[in-house]
Amino acid sequence: MDAAPIAIVGVSCRFAGAPHPGAFWRMIMHQASGISPLGEELSLPYGGKNLFDSPYPTHGALLGKLYSFLPREQDVPNELSLGENQDRYFAVQLAFDALEDAGLRSRSAESVRGTVRFGYAPPFNASTMNWLQHTFFVDQTMEIIAHFFRNAPQDTMQSVRSALVNSLPAADPVSFLSGSGNRIASGIARECHFFGGATTLDGGALSGIAAIRAAMDDLRSGRADVALAGALTPPLSRPFLEGISGEVHFAADGELVPFSRDAHGTVPGEGGAFFVLKREQDALAAHDRIYALVKGVACGSAPLATLFQTAADRANAPLSSIDLIEADGSGIPSYDAAEVDAVQSLWGEHRPGGPLVGIGSVKGNVGHCFRAEAAASILKVALALRRRVLPPQVPCAHPIEALSNIGSSVYLLNEARPWITGDSKSPRRAAVMVNDVGGRRAALVFEEETEKEDRK
Repeated sequence: MDAAPIAIVGVSCRFAGAPHPGAFWRMIMHQASGISPLGEELSLPYGGKNLFDSPYPTHGALLGKLYSFLPREQDVPNELSLGENQDRYFAVQLAFDALEDAGLRSRSAESVRGTVRFGYAPPFNASTMNWLQHTFFVDQTMEIIAHFFRNAPQDTMQSVRSALVNSLPAADPVSFLSGSGNRIASGIARECHFFGGATTLDGGALSGIAAIRAAMDDLRSGRADVALAGALTPPLSRPFLEGISGEVHFAADGELVPFSRDAHGTVPGEGGAFFVLKREQDALAAHDRIYALVKGVACGSAPLATLFQTAADRANAPLSSIDLIEADGSGIPSYDAAEVDAVQSLWGEHRPGGPLVGIGSVKGNVGHCFRAEAAASILKVALALRRRVLPPQVPCAHPIEALSNIGSSVYLLNEARPWITGDSKSPRRAAVMVNDVGGRRAALVFEEETEKEDRK
């Protein structure tokens, strides 16, 4: 069994079509999607094929103008360099929003005994590109010019190089260091006056879970009294999409309906979410609003069913007590089928009066958000437990056969349902599953807070 549960007391998010958790929940309940066609900037030029001759996305769940922040709330320079990594300001904004939701001051005058764990990997952004342009790209361009103008005078070549450099965004060491990503977590901690540990974690699709798990360890070990955990996938670029399309199977028509017989790939998404975590007893003592309790976590390369059972055992939660599974549900047929098979193997064939478990995926709403995908799933479950609703996924007209079978104990949440079960002896419970294309998997078990209700 895992140690004492950890409470989620504050949340924030930005996803396509969802500038905050309230809008995120409305999108889910209305079964709406933030997916739209990619613009010219992200599309392949001249209608060509990508490097791997594999499906390249035509649609995405993009942040657009939601990729923004409020400068007056942060220590932001008067003028941002075009070569600066603006992800750090966006991440700080998400952290501020989560702290505000938790009833904590985002920029307290006093230092906070807190830690920051942030799931993120530097993509091809303005900062990384700026330094590549100032170094490798300029060097390669000059080599090409020298190849065609072999007799060009040295001073002329130097003038050409200077003109190339001057045409680029100005370079500075701050933007270079922020481009590496290792300073974003420490920057969040500094802005929030957290004086504990601050790390940037890259666990691929498990990044959000890795951040949550590290934050839980901080709280249980006594290293912190409050922890910020989050994950972010910032605006995508064509180089990123072209590279990852060699590993991730994208839907050429832009349709993403998890667990559908008609599904044939996933759709990329952007966004991020942050969570404020406390020890349960501290949250209760402070009369905090508790969205959910994180009870059991299991990660690894073991079969998904094994990890799920491990997480449930650590949470001291019988499988029959779990009513909701927020699955990976990427729209990639083999992965969707494997997840349903794993759950079915644990629940067994349905018998009259036996337990049923609803399954769904938020990816149909906000796309496959890569390093932020688990954070989106965790947010959906936390809001569902708080509101006592079994939330729907986007409509699926033709569920895969394993979900259409009348004898299955697993059913697809094609519509919202009131979560009418649960009491102090049998609280509402839910789980999140992540099934990464790299063979890494994870399961988390959540529970509603009942002690607070008992105190009323």
